[in-house]
Amino acid sequence: MTEDDPQASLAAEPGQPVNSAAPAGRDGPGRRRWRRLGRWLAGVFVVGSFVFWAWAFSPWARSENPARLDDRDFAQWADQRCAQAQAAIAALPTARQAASRAERADQVDQGTDAVEMLVDDLRQRANASLTASTEADGPPDASLVRDWLADWDVYVSDRRSHSDRLRTASDDTPDRELRFLLVDMTEGSTYTERMDGFARLNNMDNCQIPGDI
Repeated sequence: MTEDDPQASLAAEPGQPVNSAAPAGRDGPGRRRWRRLGRWLAGVFVVGSFVFWAWAFSPWARSENPARLDDRDFAQWADQRCAQAQAAIAALPTARQAASRAERADQVDQGTDAVEMLVDDLRQRANASLTASTEADGPPDASLVRDWLADWDVYVSDRRSHSDRLRTASDDTPDRELRFLLVDMTEGSTYTERMDGFARLNNMDNCQIPGDI
């Protein structure tokens, strides 16, 4: 007659406590449930983030903004024209290559000349092609571009003022007075931020302000 297995006896005898501890190296049921819930929540977050950003950068999301141009042909043409101006400005010597303040002022003016020609071309194209009425809720394209180009006019003026200060500066002029200064037109931001925002919204990234000064 063989001896009974102690474990088998414990399992067979009613009323005896059963060891419910999980085997070493394995999670209990509660921990497994929390782990599955964590994976599910992480999956929902990833999918939700993807859907949100896909929608945010889609034409449907941007079309709801009242500053979005209806005339996409103008926006595409403007982006290409701005790219030409950006390339011309980028080819100019940099501030480090200027031997004097006067020479730097000449460099700034050359860049400003390119900006002025750009603004003139944009204005002529807008006057010829953009409509002054709209079926959408937002302002007409002609009004949006007119206000945008008005900011460009101020930007050109600020660039000219900057080059003038460089030419008239003396050796005793503090460097802080020779920085490129913008006319304060808005609270909490600059008008150039408004210009760049309009350009990005309308897929005219090349129409953001140049980075030469």
